[in-house]
Amino acid sequence: MCCRVEKVSGYGFERISIAEVEEQLMKILVIADIHGNAEALRAVLNKDGDADRTIFLGDAVLPGPQFNETIELMKSMPPGINILGNHDYEVLKPSLFDEYPPHWLAYNKWILDHFDPAGYEYIKTFCPEGEYEQDGIPMLLRHGYLSGGVRHLVPDTPEDKFIELGSGSDCQYVLFGHSHIQFRKTVNGQEFINPGSVGQNRCGRQAACYGLFEDGVFRHCRVSYDNTPWLKAIDRITPLHDFPEFLQRQKDRMKSGFGIGEHEPWKRFSEEGYW
Repeated sequence: MCCRVEKVSGYGFERISIAEVEEQLMKILVIADIHGNAEALRAVLNKDGDADRTIFLGDAVLPGPQFNETIELMKSMPPGINILGNHDYEVLKPSLFDEYPPHWLAYNKWILDHFDPAGYEYIKTFCPEGEYEQDGIPMLLRHGYLSGGVRHLVPDTPEDKFIELGSGSDCQYVLFGHSHIQFRKTVNGQEFINPGSVGQNRCGRQAACYGLFEDGVFRHCRVSYDNTPWLKAIDRITPLHDFPEFLQRQKDRMKSGFGIGEHEPWKRFSEEGYW
């Protein structure tokens, strides 16, 4: 604790008002887009699981083969705020992916058929996007999904889309995920921060990406991990054996560090070294 002393002069004397202000060097873990990759999350928690608080910006398990393990690890994270992502909504309302191609439909359906009921209950506790305060810092927490047109915010996205994401809020910080690119950008006085993806990064490197606030200052982080358990887990999803090319693509993408494939805009930012 520290004391803030206010001197108020008047009527020939000074009144001393002492207000206690909490002085704490708080460490806040900021993560997003785990996508059922327990090994990546485990690596993050092994490195920085001593944080005081956690901010999770959405997309916990779909589509990823280590879904139950991921939920158990999330339950062990430091307390904080979990924001609903678009794939979390699909867990709670599976009809949202009814129109998916057959291979994705088979993948997601198998996951949900084998998902521990306690996992559903856990995801039901996730919060909607909105303004929250952590360590005395007001923040707008968004998953980052924008419907129609530009769906992923990347460093060279037109500024009007960032303004759309931060609309209705005067918070200094706007934290978001969804595009799986680790970057920060200031637009109209607001700082937009994407911590990157824990479980499905798209930077061409085998690493889990995340961020930390320490004493009110943010920095990007990453940690390498062994993807072998993830590769073995996806092989156990038997319906994907009916789609061998799709299954092989998923494994190749994991090995390459381009979780959705080596194409734009992710390839461009990897080459530019946005780290």
